[in-house]
Amino acid sequence: MVSKNWIKRKELSPNEIDDFSKKHKYNKILSELLLERDLTDEPKLEEFLNADISRLQDPFGLHDMDKALEIIDEAVETNSKIAIYGDYDADGVTSTSIMKLTLKKLGIDPIFYIPDRFKDGYGPNLDVYKFLAEQNIDLLITVDNGVSGKDEIKYLKDQGIKVIVTDHHDLPKELPEADAIVHPTIPGAEYVCPYLSGAGVAFKIADALLGDDALELIDLAAIGTVADSVPLLGENRVIVTEGLKRMSQNNHVGLSELIKKCKLKINNMSEEDIGFKLAPRINALGRLANASSGVELLTTGDASFAKEIVDETEEINKERQGIVSKVYDDAQSQVEEQKDNGVLVLSGKDWHQGILGIVASRVVEQTHKPTLVLQLDGDSGIYKGSGRSPEGFNLFTALDNYRDMFVAFGGHAQACGFSVEESKLNELTEKLQSETSKQDFDVNGSVDEVFDLELNISDLDFDLIKTISNLAPFGMGNPKPVIKLKNVGLNQIQSIGKDGTHLKVKVTANNHQVDAIGFGMYQKAKNLPTNICDVYGELGVNEWAGRKNLQLMIDDFEVSAEGQKMAQLKSIYLDYRNKRIAPSILDKFDSVVFFNKTYYEVVKRHDAKAKLVMYDQDCSGENILIYDRPHDIELFKNFIKKNKTKHTALYFHTDLNSRYFTPDMDKMKMFLKYLYTHQNIEENDMQMVADYLKIQKSDIDFYLKVFFELDFVKIVNGFVEKANASKQRELTESPTYLKRLKRNDVEKILIESDLGSLLSWMSEYDCHS
Repeated sequence: MVSKNWIKRKELSPNEIDDFSKKHKYNKILSELLLERDLTDEPKLEEFLNADISRLQDPFGLHDMDKALEIIDEAVETNSKIAIYGDYDADGVTSTSIMKLTLKKLGIDPIFYIPDRFKDGYGPNLDVYKFLAEQNIDLLITVDNGVSGKDEIKYLKDQGIKVIVTDHHDLPKELPEADAIVHPTIPGAEYVCPYLSGAGVAFKIADALLGDDALELIDLAAIGTVADSVPLLGENRVIVTEGLKRMSQNNHVGLSELIKKCKLKINNMSEEDIGFKLAPRINALGRLANASSGVELLTTGDASFAKEIVDETEEINKERQGIVSKVYDDAQSQVEEQKDNGVLVLSGKDWHQGILGIVASRVVEQTHKPTLVLQLDGDSGIYKGSGRSPEGFNLFTALDNYRDMFVAFGGHAQACGFSVEESKLNELTEKLQSETSKQDFDVNGSVDEVFDLELNISDLDFDLIKTISNLAPFGMGNPKPVIKLKNVGLNQIQSIGKDGTHLKVKVTANNHQVDAIGFGMYQKAKNLPTNICDVYGELGVNEWAGRKNLQLMIDDFEVSAEGQKMAQLKSIYLDYRNKRIAPSILDKFDSVVFFNKTYYEVVKRHDAKAKLVMYDQDCSGENILIYDRPHDIELFKNFIKKNKTKHTALYFHTDLNSRYFTPDMDKMKMFLKYLYTHQNIEENDMQMVADYLKIQKSDIDFYLKVFFELDFVKIVNGFVEKANASKQRELTESPTYLKRLKRNDVEKILIESDLGSLLSWMSEYDCHS
């Protein structure tokens, strides 16, 4: 597992947080989170915290929107034949669905084409365009692609077919000569929200054409926006926030069936439900089959037909999960073989082309190395592959240096697709190894990760979740806050999941605990030298059988500074407190240490072979056993401060039959009042008094001795009488009372505590650490 270096998102002083909190009337947690995201002025705060539909932007702010509407209006009036050309991922499927439903609301029943990942590839395809032209279309509308299709679009224009491009991907050096290009980052006409998804752009077209009726489609736009990992800022926050709300209106029976199949609550959907449940299933269609069925699902009004597609989608997704797991497992041997390489190049003959990118992403997460995953087409002798890279390494730049070695190549900094001849793969692999040093990228270095809040377990509650939810929806550009829990225990460690690699654990501190899950983290937890860790994760809610409980999703944990001390002390100190010590065991130690002369003399009579020493003698460098317990905890503190032993066994023997008790102030007052209000009580009558007051006789004897020492009572001719104390006295002025308190400290710290708690206390004084 990659080593992570955790840093605070932004260091803020308590005064900064307090001032912001008072100024804006937010609680301190929300104030800290907003300050960390540099959301400080009123307009930014208002826009961020109130992402409602009133903040949807004017769709005519997008480049060529007016031209696109004129062309579509004309096509509607003339009943022209329109084709929609989409993409096979979730953003492309939802974009296509939005455009299809929009045109149907205008009275047009368009045809649509979702390219096949394996036959057509990504983006504009000349052969497909020729096929569409043969269908006698009058207008082609691209969604989530098209801006890079200069030659393909020229072909359609030469055939007299109009073209509207709606896209959001990076612009090429030369734009296609389409009739309209609706895109958020056209130079000179940059849109107020430049990071719209393909579905977001399609929704803005619907907004321009349909007005308020377009809101029926915003749930589909929300899916595309989350699925495509565009920044959830600005208008994207509005699209996702409003889209999640409107899913409950059941405008799309197919989407409702999919939500039902995922066992989600349609009235309480979150961006995580989209990212982890809905989008992967839609994406699975394009990875293993043809994603056209995804468009049919999201646009049908037939519930039974929708259920058929959902059932098929579920099976395809399960198949996809199985294939990913198998290929990832198969690749591990190559990962190990290439452990000294800076760039990993993993290949297989039977690996499924549709999941190569997923596997590459998992390996990057595992190794923090740029990774190419390839599948060999045996007929052509060409490897087709996908590459992914961690932040800090530009994969596009690295591969572009060897562009002439590829049959085909394209992508961006963190993800690329390519084809390479089998005969050139080894040479390419060798050449790529120099790229990490060229970019000063340390493949063996730790990864910087950011946390937002450092809290105690006692701070975790449902109010905190409510506070954090003010920042939702979370995603790219607005990550869910990560909480650091410092010096906490990982207890009741369990392995869960089909393969037993996932971690279920209770995170504990100071009598507080929270349930936690860590994916792929069981082995790491099992191998910890100590359970005292700093834990990083996101707080959520686990609902089971109608009950809601807090649950931490662990991102990472590391042995804390306190934990490192504990691990060291556990290797030195041995817990013998509940063992029976035979004389032969004492002989295994260099020295046996005593705090009480009485025990020293008793053991000495048994003719022990081990050296017997008192606590004030030096035992550094020895293996020792501490035989008895001190009467004063300070004596033990001083001993562990001065003696740097090899190993120390803690026995703490005593002959006391009962534990030291804590003096009961109410009982002491009751007893003293009884003595003051009764005459002729003899010192020998204390058993009778104890029975009457229902106080233990040993306690009565202790209290009486304290009263004598403080001059509260005196003995006159064998009778207990009230003394004429001349001043107010504190109980700690009684040597007997003070000694008892010290013994109580010894009992509580050295005897009653478990070994972990004892060592934690000792770590403040022990000379080993």
